[in-house]
Amino acid sequence: MTKTTDARVLRSRYVMRHAAMDLLAESDRFSISELLATAKVTRGTFYRHYSNKADLIRDVNQHLVNQLLVHTKKRFACYDMIRQIEKEAPFFHEVFNHQKDVDLPFLLMQELRDLRDVALRDLRSSALKTRIVFQWEMMTAAFFAAVSLWLEEGMPFSAADLVMEFKALWKGTSGRTKKSAQALFDFTIRLDEDELKETLSVEQAKPVLS
Repeated sequence: MTKTTDARVLRSRYVMRHAAMDLLAESDRFSISELLATAKVTRGTFYRHYSNKADLIRDVNQHLVNQLLVHTKKRFACYDMIRQIEKEAPFFHEVFNHQKDVDLPFLLMQELRDLRDVALRDLRSSALKTRIVFQWEMMTAAFFAAVSLWLEEGMPFSAADLVMEFKALWKGTSGRTKKSAQALFDFTIRLDEDELKETLSVEQAKPVLS
């Protein structure tokens, strides 16, 4: 496959995935014809990539989950996931708050649980493991509830602030498995170049107290 062909293939998948996301945000009952019109691609192009609509939706959801988990290995990378959600905020608002594309949250949770189980694989105490899993489930549910509300309210503060609020909430909890369960979450704030420039700009604009 040549670089030109490869770029064309990638672009076709990109536009069809995003067209599908736009349609899924409304309803999963869209037709192939509606997708073709939204993506501005031919029927032949569609069938070169996908066998049917269900195949497309599976690809869209797996692609989104891969993006959401790109920094999550054994630990749940909270900030990185929120930043990915923020990039497609209108779509995820519909998913989390209006139950659109219902298969996506199930796939995401399945992969998160698989990663959690790998992280706990060497834990010998089954009783302790059960407690940690229980608290992980509570923390994860609270995380997505907070993200859903954040989207519903129009993202009134930054992704970094949201993570710090979530971290502070669990820092004050108590329990035998608190430390172990929290070890499965990564609260690191990784600022990209634009965020660093914005942070520096804000800091420089602050008045100097004499």
